Amino acid sequence: MNTPDAKSLVNRYLDASFLVSKQFDTRIREKVGQTMTTDQFCALRLIEEKPSCTPSDLSELLCVGKSSITALVNKLVDRDLVHRAGDERDRRVVYLTLTDTGRQVYRETEREIQQLLEPYLVHFKPEEVQNFIESFEKLATLLTNEGGQECK
Repeated sequence: MNTPDAKSLVNRYLDASFLVSKQFDTRIREKVGQTMTTDQFCALRLIEEKPSCTPSDLSELLCVGKSSITALVNKLVDRDLVHRAGDERDRRVVYLTLTDTGRQVYRETEREIQQLLEPYLVHFKPEEVQNFIESFEKLATLLTNEGGQECK
């Protein structure tokens, strides 16, 4: 699809994506403060949702290098949000779990983000929101699997 219309669609996507991403990140920082980055929140969410989460799992899911994940996890451990536990059978394997404080911070931040986004959703019909999310998830899948380069 290499047509003038395709170029226009790509440009519209880029413009909207950039604006939404910047505005969303800015509003999250305003709401949550400087205490948590988007990457840190995403890491907490992934650790909460994936039992036996390892730093390698986070690296893959967040599409960042292992050295970046080490720095991110170190910050979360230093703030007593995440606990590292070694595997009893393989000392090279480290599992990440949320501490009680980490779980509380994650839930509070999740609630604040929910409250931040809900007012915008009322401007759309439920089926518009559902279609958008499904299309966006499809794009995410294509970008990480068959249609684009894998994160690594």
